[in-house]
Amino acid sequence: MPPVAMPTIEENVSEPPAMPTAEENQHPTQPKKPTPKHRFKGHENQILDFVFLHDNIHVVSGSLDGRMRKWSCETGLLIGEPWSAKGGKIHALALSPDGRTVACGREDGSVQRWDTDGKMVEGVWTGHKELVRSLSWSPNRDHIASGSDDGTILIRKVVEGGEIEVGPIETRQDGVLSLAYSPSGDRIASGGKNQTICIWDSKTGELVVEPIKDLGHYVWSVVWSLDSTKLYAALGHFARVFDSNSGTELHRFENTYPLISLALSPKHNVLACVGIRGIAQLWDTMSHQPLGQPFNQGDGIPLCVAFSPDGKYVAYGGTNNVITLWVVKEIVPELPSPPPSCLEVDATNPCTQSGSDDYGDFSQSYHPSAPPDPSCRSQNAHASSAHRFWNILIPFRHRPTESESIELHQRPKYSFLGRRSRPQPVVQPHSTPQTLGAQATIQQPAQEHHGCWGNFCLAFGCIPRRPLPIPSAAQPATL
Repeated sequence: MPPVAMPTIEENVSEPPAMPTAEENQHPTQPKKPTPKHRFKGHENQILDFVFLHDNIHVVSGSLDGRMRKWSCETGLLIGEPWSAKGGKIHALALSPDGRTVACGREDGSVQRWDTDGKMVEGVWTGHKELVRSLSWSPNRDHIASGSDDGTILIRKVVEGGEIEVGPIETRQDGVLSLAYSPSGDRIASGGKNQTICIWDSKTGELVVEPIKDLGHYVWSVVWSLDSTKLYAALGHFARVFDSNSGTELHRFENTYPLISLALSPKHNVLACVGIRGIAQLWDTMSHQPLGQPFNQGDGIPLCVAFSPDGKYVAYGGTNNVITLWVVKEIVPELPSPPPSCLEVDATNPCTQSGSDDYGDFSQSYHPSAPPDPSCRSQNAHASSAHRFWNILIPFRHRPTESESIELHQRPKYSFLGRRSRPQPVVQPHSTPQTLGAQATIQQPAQEHHGCWGNFCLAFGCIPRRPLPIPSAAQPATL
């Protein structure tokens, strides 16, 4: 079967035949179909991108009508007047990590910056020969990457007035449809019209992984996991997940109709998929199962989707010139457990992240190749002290990864002030085959665990520390 050709987003995609309403399809015993909180109406053409501001209350949208608008999630109303400037249609928006500046990519190949009150920052950046299709800020907010239909990527230094520091990177992708900095800041992923995904070194512009080829579809959307180890991409009927270090495909989330845009919740293990025929579905990224019912409205094709920083809202915009806002818990009353990194990282302020914990799919970790932002130093000092105090009060906040998970009946129990846990065997794999297929085990020394108040008292010297026994050298395994 030949690849399904995705329509050009600028063109008004012909609407599919009318589908039965949710009420007609809904079985009496099924849960009630969720309804949107608000529908932001006012744009005069398709909405290709929008961003939630860090206050979790406001949304800024950009449209092919050439204007940006700011909306209230509380009232559903427009805030002030539309933001207008030269440059033509708006194809891409990106919010700076500090939440203060919105970058805007336009039809004439320019990049503009606006503050969140609708005032354009002085200086319009040029350099692309065709429209700017995608934008992404570096996590330390020092650089902006832009991807264009001319097939190039430009990486600009924000503090130097938009000076091009890396590029033009000739991607050979026939047009860069999607672009995303990794949370670690050392790589940039690009999705192309030639049905490939490329991963670039953000400092040199060199490929760090062989292009992921023969994907069969335009790559309209690429999203990184917060630990930078995985890439999610909208490809036909599937949201496909790739290992970002090797390009190997790890999993597929199959949807009823072709997808155009993806988003990952910053607070829960949830993936949002939207696309053709108004499809809109949430997925659990750990169990790979759909969550709740589809939450599409059926009166347009969603072209972009995003979660609010606090994970409370999910919204999409598209061909009906409207942004539709939903409350996530009305779609999925019982959300998957939030990633442990939510106790570490303020989604609205990357300066407060911790770099010492090793979490799973959604934890954002420090990467040595991403230099710390000098402006974060004073905040980091305070965050470090608060982090240590948080560790004292909630010592059990670290959740085991999938490979470290322990069955419930095996987990040690704790008293109010804590107690010493039993030694746990650790499987020691062998590099050479074993005659009986057995694995060697060694006993770990018992570790002292304390409850919430136990750790608090221990930290302030109210109870003495007891020395742990020193384990003897491991004995050879008996086969």
